[in-house]
Amino acid sequence: MTRIKRYLSGILPVAGLLIVFVVFSILGGSQFYRTQNLMRIIMQAYTVMMVGIGVTMIHAHGGIDFSVGAVLALSEMIAAIVYKRVGAPVLLIIVAVLVAVGCGLITGVITVKLRIPPFISSLCMQFTCRGIVNTVLQANSIGVTELSEPGWGVKLAVLIGFGLIVFLILNFTKVGKYNKAIGENIRAARSSGINVDLYRIAAYVISGVAVGLAAYFDLLRNGVMSTNVGYGLEMSVITAVVLGGLSLSGGYTTSMRSAVLGSLLIIMMTNGLTIVGVPISYIGIIQGIIFLLVILFTYKRESHGLLPR
Repeated sequence: MTRIKRYLSGILPVAGLLIVFVVFSILGGSQFYRTQNLMRIIMQAYTVMMVGIGVTMIHAHGGIDFSVGAVLALSEMIAAIVYKRVGAPVLLIIVAVLVAVGCGLITGVITVKLRIPPFISSLCMQFTCRGIVNTVLQANSIGVTELSEPGWGVKLAVLIGFGLIVFLILNFTKVGKYNKAIGENIRAARSSGINVDLYRIAAYVISGVAVGLAAYFDLLRNGVMSTNVGYGLEMSVITAVVLGGLSLSGGYTTSMRSAVLGSLLIIMMTNGLTIVGVPISYIGIIQGIIFLLVILFTYKRESHGLLPR
């Protein structure tokens, strides 16, 4: 059964992506597969993919982060405020990354050192960041429309470059290998002399870099930062990596390709369902059912149910 699940988790994302593309190409016709719409899918998937690549490090040790959307919003807001006061465009990316890394570090320390479950600590960070954004902006917005969005050559280069770095970290460094080992069995990893706390915190820091980069490009793409930025990003990222074949319990099967395939799959699915006229409320239901089915095939189990973390 384990081999079957492992095989399915590897082949289903690719098959699902192809099936979704073919189905909506037939149902939506040229409206779906025309160049303009395919570029729209890639643009919408960019943020989810970038953040998904980063949080893969957290999922490798069996963690989870519900704060990425709120952290992205806070990073954009502080970066925009600093830019408006100083006037140096380069500060946008520097400040955005530093704020996101700081939030990731805080979440990681709270989770690891205080022994608080990751979903609770990340929810606390989400509420805190979202509260700060709402308090400062108070339904207003900050515009940076005078700055032009980087071209796709730059955006793809950053995405591919960061993805390559995370791939190397995940597969060829102690940070990646040890996080996977922790995901397999945290007690065995600790008994082997692995500094579990250090490497788990490092995963949150790497994820913070991804959120900061995503915040920078998202701010320039929209041109305006408001209180609704980042809403729903947490669930989009989690759903994407799971649909991409990543097990939420982590371990040695953790792969970065889950974020890439999953983000394309969920955005393509949402886009296709919208084109064929499915109401937004029904789209959420459909995605929820698919999400549940995928988890049933990929999540580690014990005799009493889902394996606790």
